[in-house]
Amino acid sequence: MATITFNLDKTENDYIEFEGQTIQELESFLYPNQEFKDCCGTITYTENDKESRLSIAAVNGYGVYIGFSDENRDSLSISDRNRLDTVVDVWGDGLYVSEGLFISPQQAWRCICEFIETGNVSEEIDWITPDDLPEEGNYI
Repeated sequence: MATITFNLDKTENDYIEFEGQTIQELESFLYPNQEFKDCCGTITYTENDKESRLSIAAVNGYGVYIGFSDENRDSLSISDRNRLDTVVDVWGDGLYVSEGLFISPQQAWRCICEFIETGNVSEEIDWITPDDLPEEGNYI
């Protein structure tokens, strides 16, 4: 049986750290009323001593960035290749992600749900590798 671990911070007022293990807990914290709250963190899926991880950054006005990693690959969500050299300061303190990596909240939520159920990411999303980013781009 798989173990799912959430480690997410929201930026509302003070930083609020969340650790939980069910999709319902995650939804009420991160995606209430089908609206993403600004946040940053990871979701880890562990099964049979193998681990995969989603890195997430949601920023109002930009959408949601998702990075996926496991023992075989690193993948980054992408929405616009023309905006990969422009970065967004996620926290306002130097944590930068390329603007073109942010996808719609609806796509991101479906991807997160699929990851929690299977440990894999949605093929509905376009993915690139970190090597595909221009020198001016960045990811977490």
